[in-house]
Amino acid sequence: MPEIWLNYGNTQVALNIKLENLQAEISPKVRSISEDEIMRELHSIPLSGKTLVLTLSASMAANRIASMLSQMSEAKGYEPLEVRTLEKAATHDPDRGFNIGTTDSPLYLNKQYGNVVFISRVSYDPLFGFSGTPTLLLRKYMCYQMLKAYESRKSNIPTPGTKCPPLQEALASAASISAFSLEVVEFSSNILGVFAGNVADAFRKAIDSLTSTEVPVEQTKSLILSGTDETDIDLSTSLNLLWNSTHVLQQEGSAVLLAENRKGLGNGALKMLLEGKLKIEDLDRHGFYTEGLEHLLYLKNLREKYQLGILSTLPYWYLSKLGLESYRGTRELLNRLLTRYGKKSKILVSRIGDVHLLKTDL
Repeated sequence: MPEIWLNYGNTQVALNIKLENLQAEISPKVRSISEDEIMRELHSIPLSGKTLVLTLSASMAANRIASMLSQMSEAKGYEPLEVRTLEKAATHDPDRGFNIGTTDSPLYLNKQYGNVVFISRVSYDPLFGFSGTPTLLLRKYMCYQMLKAYESRKSNIPTPGTKCPPLQEALASAASISAFSLEVVEFSSNILGVFAGNVADAFRKAIDSLTSTEVPVEQTKSLILSGTDETDIDLSTSLNLLWNSTHVLQQEGSAVLLAENRKGLGNGALKMLLEGKLKIEDLDRHGFYTEGLEHLLYLKNLREKYQLGILSTLPYWYLSKLGLESYRGTRELLNRLLTRYGKKSKILVSRIGDVHLLKTDL
């Protein structure tokens, strides 16, 4: 009986599955790039005596890139770079750009600094197809453009890995930003690629590279998913792993996500629904978007086709109200799947996270 260890928060849990029940175990095949390769890409970023670096990810890899860029700047004789996390303080004005100051004392990026460099982590995304600087800026700071992107979707089910209308809206909005970006492809703090350029061009290069991380699989009735530290933060973050994978399920199949969700539900639509501040009917409101609304959209539409479940520390009441089947451990998880589809049924186990994409021709 093979013992498969799956990530669960900061630890791992064992999945004791019989070989006859294992369709396949999908593990990431990663090749980290060298420090010399990283530095060659960083050298394509023009620096000046007044350069601001804004990180859109708290990952170790993004912080490492910021540190290397700072060292490179100092080696050129410039003053130390100013490094900030944009999430902590920024508003966006369509005419004047990003204000990282306050309303009373504005500090607009395009006017106050010689150069501005964003650093973000690139991954697959169920709404935009891909996630990086353009989509993160839209989600966090460009409310009107985010609404346009959400309403431009052609489907009410996830579309990971596709160059869809919401992605085009994000790229169009990024074209007006006078800044550079470093798009980082990473897996569990291993840097797989770094792509530099203006915001839109760097992102395009990064998502073209991501196509090499597609993993071919056969469709399945049962799917068990485990991610990485980057995908297991809160429910709003970890659900993307589920949305990026349900397309490999057969009709009436089951997908189960292992995610501790150490920071709870996260902000946005999921929390608002459970607190009674949002109704499921709001999904049909034209001209309305709030953070993470697509999670409710996908839950509503995918539950009609599949059985969706999660092994998490979140309270059963929360999960049941969202329509997610709850499990107390991997033994119970396996027993329910084998009871549902038969003792000889096969289960696909994936540990690839959000920078790889399960792909099927069916």
